[in-house]
Amino acid sequence: MRAYAPLMAPQHSFGGLTAARYWGLPIARAWTKDEPLVVARPKGATRGMTAGTRHIAYDGERLSVVEVDGLRVLEPLSAALVLAREHPHEGMVQVVDALLTPSRWYPGLRLPREPRQPFTTPERLVDFGVACRGLAGVASLRAAAADARVGVDSRFETITRLLIAEAGLPEPVVHPAVVIDGVASSPDLGYPELLIAIEYEGDGHRDAKQWHVDIERYARFEAAGWITVRVTREHMARRGDHFVQRIRAALARRDHAR
Repeated sequence: MRAYAPLMAPQHSFGGLTAARYWGLPIARAWTKDEPLVVARPKGATRGMTAGTRHIAYDGERLSVVEVDGLRVLEPLSAALVLAREHPHEGMVQVVDALLTPSRWYPGLRLPREPRQPFTTPERLVDFGVACRGLAGVASLRAAAADARVGVDSRFETITRLLIAEAGLPEPVVHPAVVIDGVASSPDLGYPELLIAIEYEGDGHRDAKQWHVDIERYARFEAAGWITVRVTREHMARRGDHFVQRIRAALARRDHAR
């Protein structure tokens, strides 16, 4: 981006996938050196022709550009709307979850926001969709917003939640507040009324200190009668069949106990 920025026309900015990567929004496909830079221009502006770039037009009256670190970039909501023209639904839900998260643990985000505050809210997303009515991508962004939830800590939490719902199981609560013996916890997902917790075990759980914290938490949950279903990235294969079946079994156990 920095190498190309001095070559950009004054009315051009980075948009779409390139802007999403700049803001640290979750993109499943890893960056490769042959990925073209997405350059956005207001409708009516002259298109660039530089090799290694892909040029798109946007509505300059309803979408906006910011300058950060000397780079002109579509602001995050505008970047998400442009990305929604071609990004798959599940990927867009991951993006919107990141826009809605207040988490300081969310990996990679560099959105302009107050500490522990989300970049945007569901209500602002609705207003943005209304303001952008008729633009390409707005229907996809609205659909993603309908399936997004506040408070997610990573795209793998999003994937886990979506796969559970896809399997026809009740949608779990995101980070339910749990207090056991005076100790507050919030599993990644769960059915708190059924005492079922679902934990996505990302690489951060490999840390030695976190490993001990996890063991203590799981022991505390078990002593209080909770069932904990632990999920890893490898369990995402076959649309999550491995962990979905374990969640289904946990729900059946609770149903049988009633």
